[in-house]
This record gives sequence, C-alpha cells and structure tokens, in this order.
Amino acid sequence: MALRIVQITDPHLLTPGELLMGLDVERRFAAVLEDARKMAPDAYFMTGDFCAHDPVAAVYRRLKAMLDRLDAPYHIIAGNHDDREMLRTTFGLSGAGASPIYYRQSIGGQPFLFLDTSPGLLEPIQLAWLARQLRRHPGADLIMHHPPVPLGVKFMDTKYPLRETDQLYDLLTGDGRRRRIYCGHYHSARVVTHRNLEVYLCPPTSFFIDPAADEFTLRERNPGYQYLEWTEAGDFRCATVEVNP
Repeated sequence: MALRIVQITDPHLLTPGELLMGLDVERRFAAVLEDARKMAPDAYFMTGDFCAHDPVAAVYRRLKAMLDRLDAPYHIIAGNHDDREMLRTTFGLSGAGASPIYYRQSIGGQPFLFLDTSPGLLEPIQLAWLARQLRRHPGADLIMHHPPVPLGVKFMDTKYPLRETDQLYDLLTGDGRRRRIYCGHYHSARVVTHRNLEVYLCPPTSFFIDPAADEFTLRERNPGYQYLEWTEAGDFRCATVEVNP
C-alpha cells in the first residue's frame, strides 16, 4: 500500500483582512494549502480550530470554498474553537445538531478513526464507539484535535490539555499495540512516544507558542503542515513542512 496524507491544523481564521496578533492568518493558511498540493496527497486531514475566536458561519463558508478547490478529498474534525452545528451544516457532515462529529474512514486500505474533542474531552457515547472500532480495526490510526497525553508544551499541558482521559488512556494503551495519533491544538510541532503511543503534533498554519514558556508566549515561525507517507515496502514516514507565506 502506498499512501500520502497531508494534515493541516489550527488556521484560526478571521474575516478577510483582519489580523490575529499581527498575523495575516488567512494568507498563511492559503500559502499552506498551495504548498501542500505539491505533495500530491491522496487525502487531506483538517484537524480543527478553523475560527480564531467565536465560531462564525461566514468563516466556515469561506473555508469550505477554499477546501473544495483542493485536488484530493479532505476529512474534517472540530477543535475547541469550532461549533459542531455550524461545521456540520456547512460541510454536510453526518449526525444532527450539536452532537459530536466522529467517524471511520478507510483510505488506501488503512483505517482512520476521526474523533471530536471540541469540548475538551470525549463524551461517553464517543468513547463507547471508539472501543468498538478499536476491537474491529485494531490497526486503525487516530485523528483528534487535542493530543491524548502531555507533549511537553508547558502552557498547553497545564492550561488546555484534554480532560477526563483515564478511560481513553486505557483504551489506547490496554493492548500494548502501537497506535499512531495525529493531532493539533498545541501550536507547536513534535513527535512524542508514550508507551505504545506515537503522537504526531502537526504545526499550525496560524501562530506558534513557545513550548518552554509557562505562560502564553508567541514564537515567530513560518506556518506549516504535516506530511504522512506509507510506502509500498511497508515503511511509514512523517515530515513537518515549513512554508514561507
């Protein structure tokens, strides 16, 4: 199986021309989309926080117009700055109203489980679904906005981690099987191994924070994305790509 995936996260979009902490986040996001095309991916993973502050329907409509111009299918999940109902309505996602947005998708024979951590936790109904899916598809990779374990980004680990993780942790580590998890939310980039978990933190398209700082501290860096590749030989590769906007 040969498979190429591009993950893009945390654009924090505003109305056109509006800056976020001095950054033109829409221009940065557009530059990442344009550069990612060069990878000729089989699919894109869009992993949440599409709005900068409160969710805005017009931002979602503009986001959809941009994503619909991509040259491969995209799969979308919600972040903590997103509104489930707006996202569901705009993108025609399954389910109803403000219920969690989660689903399984196989791409190139590889199963992926897309989770909804937008309230900062996984609700019981979603945890039950995840348990069933992991039994049926033990080799599935996970896509979620929040990382499931601390990643050494001090401000985020302390202030905005995923909450109530005991049951999730047991599900992910109980059988000892290697699990790859692709996430965003932390506004940094790194790969962390924890027991049997490999957590791949995608760089944001918007702003970076200093991973060593105890308080919110911006770090000047270009936007980026994460490139994931499964080769015919069975190898897996991950690269962080920086884009000059």
